[in-house]
Amino acid sequence: MKKRYSFFLLVLLLCASNVFAQNNRKVGGLVTDTSKVAISDANVMLVLGKDTLRTTTNSDGIFKFSNIKAEQFSLKVTITGYREFNNAYTFGKDKSLDLKGIELQFSSNMLKEVVIKTKPNPIRIMQDTVEYNAAAYQVLDGDNVADLMKQFPGLEIDDEYNVKTMGEDMVKLRINGKDFFTNNVKDFIGRLPAGIVSKVQIIDDFGDEANFTGIKIGKPTKMLNIVTKPGMNKGKFGNIGLNGGTNDQIGSNANMNFWNDTQQSSGNLNYSTSNNGAGKAQNLGIGATHSDRIGKNMGYSFNYNYGLNDAAYSNEQAVETLNPLGTFYNKSFSNGDSRGDNHNLRSTFNFNDKKMYLNGSVGASYNDRSNISSSLSNQSGIIRQDLRNANESKSQTPRINANINISKMLKNKKNSFSANFGLSTSNNKSNQNVITNTLYYDKLTQILEKDSLLNRNIISDNNSQNFNLGVNYSLGLKKLKDTLARQSLNLSYSLSVGNSKSQVSTIVFDNLNNTPSFVDSLSTHYTSVTVNQSLGLNYNYNSKKMRYNFGINARPNLLSSNYINLNQKIKNNTFNYSPNINLSRTIKTGKTLSINYSGNNNNPSLQQLQPIRNNQNLQNVVIGNPDLKPSFSHNLSSSYNYVNAKTGISAQTGLTFTAVQNEIINNVILLPDTLNSLKQETRFENTNGNYNVTGNYSLNIPIEKNKYSISYSGNVGLSNRAIFINNIKSFNKGVNVSQRLNMVMMLKKFNVNASAGYTFSSNNNANNFTITDVAILSLGQISGATFYRTHNYRADINGSYRLKNFSVSSNVNYSLSVSDGEFGNNNLNNVQTLNVSLSTRVNIKKSYRIDVNTSKQINTGYALQNTDPLIINANLSKSFFKSQALSVNVRASDLLNQGNNLSRYVSGNSIIDSRMNQVTRVFTFGLSYNLSSFGGKNFRVDAD
Repeated sequence: MKKRYSFFLLVLLLCASNVFAQNNRKVGGLVTDTSKVAISDANVMLVLGKDTLRTTTNSDGIFKFSNIKAEQFSLKVTITGYREFNNAYTFGKDKSLDLKGIELQFSSNMLKEVVIKTKPNPIRIMQDTVEYNAAAYQVLDGDNVADLMKQFPGLEIDDEYNVKTMGEDMVKLRINGKDFFTNNVKDFIGRLPAGIVSKVQIIDDFGDEANFTGIKIGKPTKMLNIVTKPGMNKGKFGNIGLNGGTNDQIGSNANMNFWNDTQQSSGNLNYSTSNNGAGKAQNLGIGATHSDRIGKNMGYSFNYNYGLNDAAYSNEQAVETLNPLGTFYNKSFSNGDSRGDNHNLRSTFNFNDKKMYLNGSVGASYNDRSNISSSLSNQSGIIRQDLRNANESKSQTPRINANINISKMLKNKKNSFSANFGLSTSNNKSNQNVITNTLYYDKLTQILEKDSLLNRNIISDNNSQNFNLGVNYSLGLKKLKDTLARQSLNLSYSLSVGNSKSQVSTIVFDNLNNTPSFVDSLSTHYTSVTVNQSLGLNYNYNSKKMRYNFGINARPNLLSSNYINLNQKIKNNTFNYSPNINLSRTIKTGKTLSINYSGNNNNPSLQQLQPIRNNQNLQNVVIGNPDLKPSFSHNLSSSYNYVNAKTGISAQTGLTFTAVQNEIINNVILLPDTLNSLKQETRFENTNGNYNVTGNYSLNIPIEKNKYSISYSGNVGLSNRAIFINNIKSFNKGVNVSQRLNMVMMLKKFNVNASAGYTFSSNNNANNFTITDVAILSLGQISGATFYRTHNYRADINGSYRLKNFSVSSNVNYSLSVSDGEFGNNNLNNVQTLNVSLSTRVNIKKSYRIDVNTSKQINTGYALQNTDPLIINANLSKSFFKSQALSVNVRASDLLNQGNNLSRYVSGNSIIDSRMNQVTRVFTFGLSYNLSSFGGKNFRVDAD
C-alpha cells in the first residue's frame, strides 16, 4: 500500500513540475517607432485562446508577461497615431521569448482629432534621444519648422538654417524615421510648416547598419527626426515665381515636391540674371529627385542636379597681422569673372527583411570651372612691395564612386556578419596661365628699385583611385538574466588602398621674345600608393538601461611615393593602436549619461611629404618634409541630460576634449631676398602639446505651463596651440567663452522673446584659414605667436501682437564687437562695430502684409574706407484666394543706397576686412504661387 501511495505521489509531483514549467514561460519585448525610438504607454494584449493578458509599455518602450500556460499565443500592440500591430508566436524549446523588433508604423488614416487639454511634457529624455513635444511650444500661422525649433532649449539655429546641439552639427534629416528627399536639414526646416509637427527628436545616430544589428560602436552623429501629426505624412509643397527689377534683374523659379510617405518626387528649375555692379551675373539650376518602395522590403532613390554659376566680381580687402618682427599690412584689389558648371548624379537602393540588410549607391559628378582675374596687392609695414597678378585658368574634374553595405543575421540569431565595399576614381586636369609682376621699393625712400616680371603656364594632371573593404563579425555570447539584454564580441577589419598620380609641368616665357622654356625646378611628377588597415576587437553590451562597448584597434599604415623627376623613392610606414570606449546609461527616467572615447590616425598629405619646392606662389614657397610622422588625435566626449516630468525643468551638458600627438603644423620662415625684402617659406613639422577642452551647458525653466520660460546656455573652452615662426616653437594658450540668457513670454495674443549674450575668443585657428578662392595668398596671412582677442556683445528683443484681422511683429537687435591685439609693449587700437536693427511686420486682414527692416551700423577701426550705413528694406505683398497661395510682392532693398558690403573676420593673429563691390539698392516686382498642403489641409509658410 505504501508503495502504491508513493507511486501516485511521484506522478503528482511530476505533473505539478510540468505545469509549473509550462506556467514559467516568459515574454518580453521592446516597442519602437520606425526611427527606433521607444514608444511608452502603448497597449499590449497577449491572447491565449479565450484568455487575454494586458499591460502597457514603460517609459523605455518595454513590456513583460510571465506565467504563460500555452505554447502558442498572439500579440496585439495599439496606441493612438500608429497602426495596429498583430503577430502570432510559438515558444518551441525556449521558455522565454525576447521580441525586440516590434516597430509601429505611423497611421495615415485617423478619425477626427480629439483635443485633450492637459499640460504637455515639453521634453523627454531617452538613452539615445532627446524628444521635444511641439504641443508644449507656441506655433503660429505661417511658422515653419525652424521657427518652432528656435524655442527648444539646447538647440542653435542660424539665419542659414544650420542647426547645432551642444556644439555639434545636425547632419541628417528624417521624417517619421524615413529618408526625406535629400536628407539635408537646412533644405527643409525653413520650408515645412510647423503645424504638421507632433514631435522633434534629436537622435544619436550610429548608422543604419547599427540599427539593424543593434551593435553601436564609435562616436555617433546627430540626426534630426521630425514626427508628424497623424495623417500628415503626405503632402505637396513648393513654389512657382517670376520677378524682375532694377539693375537688369530678371528671374524665375519653379520648385515642386510631392510626398506620400515613402514615395517622394521633386523637381526644380531656377534661373536669374542681373548686373551685380561688377558685371553680369547669372545662375541656372535644374534638379530632379525620386524615391519609392518596391514591395515591402526594398526601396530605391534617384537624384540629379545641374548648376551653372557665371558671375563677374570685384573685391577689396585689408589684412593686418601681428608678428614677432613687427606688423604686416596688406591691401589688395581684385576683379574678374568666374564660371562653374556642375553635374551630380546619384542612385541608391536598399533591402531590409529583418534577416538581411542591404544598401548600395552609385554616384558620378563632373565639374568644369574657369576663372579670369587680375589683382593688385600693396604690402607695407616691415615689408614694402607691390604685386600685380593676372590669372586665367580652366579645370575639369570627373568623379565616379560606388559602394555597397550588407549585414546578415546568421542561423544562430545571436550572431551577425557585416561587410562593405567601395570604389572611387577621379581625375583633375587644369591649365593655368599666371603673370606675376613684383615691384620692390626702398624702405626708407620708397623709391622703386626693381620691377620683376614672371609669365608662367602651369599644366596639371592628377588622378586617383581608391578601394575600401570592411568586414565585421559579431559573436553573441550566452543569454543573460535580463531577456532583453545582449552581449557580443565583435571582430572587425578594414582595408583602404589608394593609388594616385600627379604631374605638374611649368613653362616660363621669356620676357623679351616670349619663348617658352620648361623649368624642372618648378615641375613635379610623382606616383604614390597608400595602404591603410585597421583591426579591431570589441566587447558590446546592450540592455534597456545600459549600453557600453570597449575594445582596441590596431592600425598599420603604408605610404610609398615615387618622385619620377627626382629619381627618388620615399616610404613612410607607421603602426598605431588605440582603445575604443562607448558608454550610454539611463540612470532613471529623464536622466541619461554618455561617454565616448576614440583615437584617430591621420597621415600627412602628399604635398606635405614631397621634398621639392612648390614655387607656384612666389611669395609663399612651400617645401614638404618626407620625415613627417602621422598625427594621432585623442577624442573624448561626454554628455548628461536631465528633465523633470512634473516641472518641465531640463538641463543638458556636454564636455569634449581633444589632444593631438605629432600634429602637423606650418613652420613659417621669413627670408630676405636679393633686394633685402622678405618672402615667406612654409615647411611642415610634427609637434606635441596641442589640446582643446570645451564644456557646453543649457538650462531651461518653464513657468505657468510654459507661458513663461527662462533659459541659460553657453560654453567655456580652453586651448593650447603650438606655433613655429622662423624655426622657433612657442605656445599660445587661449580662452573661448560664450554665454546666453533668454526669456520668453507666450500669451494668447501677445508674445515676447528677449535674449542677451556675450562671447569672448582669444585663440582662433589661423593655420587653416583661407579668405576666398580669388584672394591672394600674401604675407598678410603669416602666422604669428600672438592672437587677437575678440569680444562680442548682443541683445535681442522680439515681440508680436495678433488680433483677428490685424497683427504686428517687431524685432530690435543690438550687437557690439570689439577686437584688440597685444604683442610685447605694443597695443593696437580697439576696433568696434555697433549694430542696432528694428524689424516690423504688419498683417492686415490676413491678405495684406507690410515688412520694414531697418538697421544702423556704426564702425570704428576698419582698415578699409567705410561709412556708418542706415539700411532700410521694405516689402509690400497682397495674397489671393482662400489658401493665400498666390501673392504679388513689391520690394525695395537699401532705399537710401548706403550699403557698403563691409565685413570683418578675425582669425588668430590676423584681422581681415573685406568688401564685395556690388549694387545694394534694388527695386523688384514679383509674382509667386506657393503650394503648402499636407494631409489635405493648406498651411501657410511665411518667408523669414
